[in-house]
Amino acid sequence: MNNKIDKMKRVLISFFAFLFLLFPNNSAADEGMWLPLLLKNQKFEQMRKMGLKLSAEEIYSINRACIKDAVIGLMGEGANLRSFGTASFISDSGLIITNYHVILSYIERFSNSENDFLKYGYWARNRAEESLCRGLQMKQLIRMEDVTGVILEGTDSLTGPERSLKIDENGKRLASLATKETGYEVRMQALFGNSQYIMSVYAVYRDIRMVAAPPFSIGKFGGHKDNYSWPRHTGDFAILRVYSNKENKPSTFSNKNVPYKPASYLKISLKGVKDGDFIMVAGFPGSTKEYVPSFALDRIIYGENVHKVGIRKEKIDIINSAIDENPQLRFRYTTRLSSIENSYLRWRGEIMGVTRMDLVNKKRVEEGNYKRWVAADSKRAEMYSGILERMEELYKDVAVYNLAEAYFNEAGINGSEIVPFIGKFEKLAAIYSRKNLDIKAANSEAKRLIGLTHQFFENWDLEVDRKMFRNMMVKYYQNMPDIFKPDAMVKYLTQYEGDAQRLSQELFKNSIFTDKGRLIQFLEDSNRDLSGNIKEDPLYQLAIGYYMINVNKIMRVRGELQSRLMELNNIYMRGYLEMNGEKIIYPDANNSQRISYGRVNGAKAQDGLFYSSFTTLDGANDKYLNNIEDEQFYLPKKVRDLIEKGDYGVYASDNGKLTVNFLTDAHTTSGSSGSPVLNSKGELVGLNFDRIWQGVASDFRYDKDISRSIALDIRYILFILDKYSPSQYVLRELKITK
Repeated sequence: MNNKIDKMKRVLISFFAFLFLLFPNNSAADEGMWLPLLLKNQKFEQMRKMGLKLSAEEIYSINRACIKDAVIGLMGEGANLRSFGTASFISDSGLIITNYHVILSYIERFSNSENDFLKYGYWARNRAEESLCRGLQMKQLIRMEDVTGVILEGTDSLTGPERSLKIDENGKRLASLATKETGYEVRMQALFGNSQYIMSVYAVYRDIRMVAAPPFSIGKFGGHKDNYSWPRHTGDFAILRVYSNKENKPSTFSNKNVPYKPASYLKISLKGVKDGDFIMVAGFPGSTKEYVPSFALDRIIYGENVHKVGIRKEKIDIINSAIDENPQLRFRYTTRLSSIENSYLRWRGEIMGVTRMDLVNKKRVEEGNYKRWVAADSKRAEMYSGILERMEELYKDVAVYNLAEAYFNEAGINGSEIVPFIGKFEKLAAIYSRKNLDIKAANSEAKRLIGLTHQFFENWDLEVDRKMFRNMMVKYYQNMPDIFKPDAMVKYLTQYEGDAQRLSQELFKNSIFTDKGRLIQFLEDSNRDLSGNIKEDPLYQLAIGYYMINVNKIMRVRGELQSRLMELNNIYMRGYLEMNGEKIIYPDANNSQRISYGRVNGAKAQDGLFYSSFTTLDGANDKYLNNIEDEQFYLPKKVRDLIEKGDYGVYASDNGKLTVNFLTDAHTTSGSSGSPVLNSKGELVGLNFDRIWQGVASDFRYDKDISRSIALDIRYILFILDKYSPSQYVLRELKITK
């Protein structure tokens, strides 16, 4: 009997082995965000096996129009080519599509009680109604180049600062050659602990105009309650247009500018996607920390993140309480609240995800393997022995200053709004502190500050910010060692016997910085006296105190420690790459253009809970009906009427339902927001806009079972444009395939 069972087992094993050979497992996602420049030699064949129908040159090429040209980064003024979101061209007349939340601040600026674009949406009906988004810029990748050899030329015998100076010198020379007589801009970025250098050359466009955006109730349906969660029913999209001069070159705003003609734009597919379909995401992901050592991860997650979550929670409670008391404050705080909540939820998700994966201990095991590999060879031991131990010892000091920087950012300059506003007056103070006063420079700076003052008070609430200032000051004081406490903070809290409530009330009642009239009058007076009106102001002293502590006690020392740590990390990473040999390893995201890929795929979120891949508009209606009193789940009546009629037109799936969102297992991160989700033919099927909170720890380690990104189905966008919006002219510009 046992022999028969053994024989049956062997037959079954052979049969399943045969099935595996016949039908290889191509359904699993491949983690990583890959450089399009290197995709052909690294992951292209794997992508083809999974279903990709494009050639490598249709994704990245410098000789023909391709997807690389159609995918752009959105950034603000002075961003030094660091974008905060992704967009893509969808017409030959400069239309771009991105996420609603990416450009929400501009909609908020346009909105007021007479033109409530947050409530009703922003819908231009022709090009004349398209509005300039002041300060918004677009970077378009011209080319990428691996310049490692040129950057490291002449550095073999150099170490420390001398090596860094030589690398910087080589980089500047290379950038100058790459941009000569082109108007292009360059960003040079190091990968794998300065083992590889990639140069990205960009064209930057500065005339971007708002075209179409849904109401907040569609673009942010579910609000913070649904953020990082599933099921999701959010219409997170907005459409803008890029303008250029008549030669199709970058230009600042001018009424003479014309819609930009991109070399490539995306076709839109009406077919939608189904479970298991291949998808690809192209964009400018921000940053990941895949290769951070165990001891650093432990401090980041269970040190910095825990503190930052506590600070953000307090901010959220203050703003929500104020909006509950005065709903009109929603206009002022929608964007800020959304931004605060976004990082708050992400950090919480990272804590839970790293804990669930037991990632700190897993990394310790991997580091043990690394140490054994090093010890097994005398030459390796000479180069890499003791590196991790030295890094861990140094990181104890680094962690102290990292936490101090976190409090400076979270509770200091990004705590209350009055602190960074006061910080803008430091340049004027510096002019008056010089031995020979330059009155012309002083008046010029005062004029600039008058404009900033008008702008600040338009969107500032004294009482909300006073509470924020009070609570953030207390948080900072209670959690920072004495060395990082500003003298003014210690002085005034001692003077008021620790009564932060009374202190904040006195400060905000008497300060010139909380009185617009007094402040404008002071700035307009050419005989202004800073010593009496500004420098002796306690609120000024407290605000500037944060900056002084950062400059004198945090930034310099932290920079020196980080530099020493980086030198050790560079050696560690060289060993890591050597140990992994021929294995293809993806670099951490660093805001350069990347490609990730995978499939439409649900997830087992936890025991007994499985997330299916799709949500429909019926589900959005259910949420509305079950949360009638909650404005975060309000669904406009016009949309509800369309649901009741089942009027989905050509945008419905085969089952007659209208898909709103879907899940993919493509690897994404912050900065991937707005990235186009493409099918196997490179057609636009969705917009990436979020991740599920259970998987946000993918910034540290991708987990194929739970790392999921959330995309907005392009057919829902088309449905809103067609059936809901007045911006019908937009539809006529799109190239839609069936």
